[in-house]
Amino acid sequence: MRYGTLSRDISTLRIKRVATSTSKIPLPSWHLGIPLALSLLGIVLLYSTTYTGTIMPSTRVLFQVVWLILGLIAYRVVSRLHIGTRPRSVHLFFWPIWALLISTLVIGFAVHGSSRWLKLGPVQVQPSEFAKVFAVFLIAYFFSDYTKGEELKRFLSAGGIIFALAIPIFQQPDMGTAVVFIVLFLTIIAVKPLPNRYLFAILIGLTLIALPGWIALKDYQKERIISFFQPGKDPLGSGYHVNQSKIAIGSGGLYGKGFLHGTQTQGQFIPVQAADFIFATLGEEWGFVGVISALSLYLVFFLKGFSLARRVKSEYCRLIILGIISVLFFQMFINIGMTIGITPVTGLPLPFLSYGGSSMLTVWTFCGMLASLDRFNR
Repeated sequence: MRYGTLSRDISTLRIKRVATSTSKIPLPSWHLGIPLALSLLGIVLLYSTTYTGTIMPSTRVLFQVVWLILGLIAYRVVSRLHIGTRPRSVHLFFWPIWALLISTLVIGFAVHGSSRWLKLGPVQVQPSEFAKVFAVFLIAYFFSDYTKGEELKRFLSAGGIIFALAIPIFQQPDMGTAVVFIVLFLTIIAVKPLPNRYLFAILIGLTLIALPGWIALKDYQKERIISFFQPGKDPLGSGYHVNQSKIAIGSGGLYGKGFLHGTQTQGQFIPVQAADFIFATLGEEWGFVGVISALSLYLVFFLKGFSLARRVKSEYCRLIILGIISVLFFQMFINIGMTIGITPVTGLPLPFLSYGGSSMLTVWTFCGMLASLDRFNR
């Protein structure tokens, strides 16, 4: 009896140890788990958009997997850095970033009429994506830890540098990314306790440059904006992208047509569907359930980001977090909006889902920054 009792005690102890060790397995953090789930979903959607009838993935899928791996490495490296300490000379990085943006206008690689990429051997990089990371640091640097009376100086300095970054991006032309920098600037101005006259000054300035900006737009950009306000004017021309995208999303129904069974997707009716219109593939093949699931992941990610912004003690860290959230949210809103016809077509990628190496590295660098601030805040 004693041996039986001892055997049962040992068995119970083993079960408790297994249960205890299992309960201590750490779950991925929100700034790792949610982006990873969305990135893997993007690779699945990319596989569908490039499917040719064979099980072997396309070159684009393989490249995207490589970029995801590099993004995870960037996340790991950046998350181990202590980026919460406000530097003294972040503005000095303006010149190399600005030189890269100017170089895209001179020796850039043109795709679909836009010179946004630089060729580094077999790899194409988009400097304007990496400039977003610098812009977030820059805005946080200028609008944190200043004494009373320096508001105007910081406002003009930050506004001048953001404007200088946006101009060459606008000339590439890449109107969507240029607007991202302006939205980032407006977001920080809105959350900072600055006098309203600064916000009014920006709005007046944007109004004054609206007409010259319209004249500087390319013809196809003007057609996209006109088709946004008049979607039925040119259904086979400037409005073709959006019309096909709306057909794909609407035909998905509740549960979608199924993986690799989207008629619009497999028929290649949607131009640039791997990058700009990847959300249409999600709506067609995964339906309303798939769309809501993806949007729920984005919602949790942004809510976690705002929660982290409230917890950090440093104003510099808080502005970095709000800057990251504003950039990613704006891109998500504009990209999804253009697929359903509520925003103009701008070519902004959908964070984590759209095809593109530079975009993948940038968003994962942002996640690494959030991880660093979260870890050091604890």
